[in-house]
Order: sequence, then structure tokens, then C-alpha cells
Amino acid sequence: MKKTLVIAFALALCAGFASAQITNTSTPALAITDDSCATGGYVTDDIVFTEAGTITDVNVRVAITHTWRGDLQFFVDYSVGGGPVNLVAPAGHDGSLDNYYATFDSEAALPCSDATLCGTGGSGCDVAPGPTCQPDGTLSAFNTLASPGTWTISVCDDAGSDTGTLQEWAVTLDGPGLPVELMSFQVN
Repeated sequence: MKKTLVIAFALALCAGFASAQITNTSTPALAITDDSCATGGYVTDDIVFTEAGTITDVNVRVAITHTWRGDLQFFVDYSVGGGPVNLVAPAGHDGSLDNYYATFDSEAALPCSDATLCGTGGSGCDVAPGPTCQPDGTLSAFNTLASPGTWTISVCDDAGSDTGTLQEWAVTLDGPGLPVELMSFQVN
């Protein structure tokens, strides 16, 4: 009995300080209106986190099919503050290739606009899952904020003749206080 109480107390204490990673995903399959940036015609979608904790890192993954990815502009915002943060800023990435598959991580080695990734002639973003690369803005603007909250992605197309779809996107949060899944075990 004594060993069980000590182990249970130690696990409870560690769980309070442990850092966890939680990912929530949305698959909206929303059409991106052609030539919509100038009129503010953003397509938006929300991901709600109900888990409580302090955010220490945020990554955003996108799966966008589009016939000219250089037309795309998109940003993410958080209901608690810190944003909006440009993932692909106005003037976008000068990419004439199709689609935008990427995971945006402010700690990544290269920016997504790098020519070897999603920039001019870069074919890294053409197919899923795409590269992990830096957004145009910094996702660390959300660090130290509290969860729960609602994340919103906004996407538009800034030129005519090409269209696409926001197929899927995900937000991954790291931080202490977020739920940690503990493995059950028995001590004999």
C-alpha cells in the first residue's frame, strides 16, 4: 500500500509539470475563391482546443490543393491573442507550381519561401506531407499564452484564373499543463 501511494503521488506530481503535445485537425474541404484577397474574401476554418495548459510551441500543418501556389496568402489567428501570424504573407511565395503541403514551425532550419522548398521552382510543397519549414511570421508569438482557445486559419487567392481547396489543416501545441497520457502499470 505504501509503495502504491508514493508512486501515485510521484506520478501526479510529474504530470503537473510534464510537457505534452496535442494535435487537433480539421478537414473542411473549403473552396478558395479565385482572386479574393483584394476584396477580403478569405476562406476561414476553426480548430477548438478544450485542453488547458500553457503554450510553449505551436506548429501548423496545411494541405491545400491549388493550381498556382504563388497566388495563395494565409494566416493563423488565436482567440486568446498573439496573432494574426502570416504563414504565407501578402505577395506570397513566388511559386508557379501547384499545391501547398507544409508544416510551419518557427524553429525549422529553412523558411518555406526557400527555393528548394515552396519558393520559386521549389517542388517540396507539391505533395503531402511536404516539408517542415519556417512561416513568414513567427508562431512563437503564441508562446506563453493559455489554452483552451480557438485557432482560425484564413486563406485567399490574390490573382485570377487559378483555384484551389483548403483540404486539411492541423494545429499542434506543446506545453506544460496540457494533458499527458500516462501508461498504466502495476507494481508487485
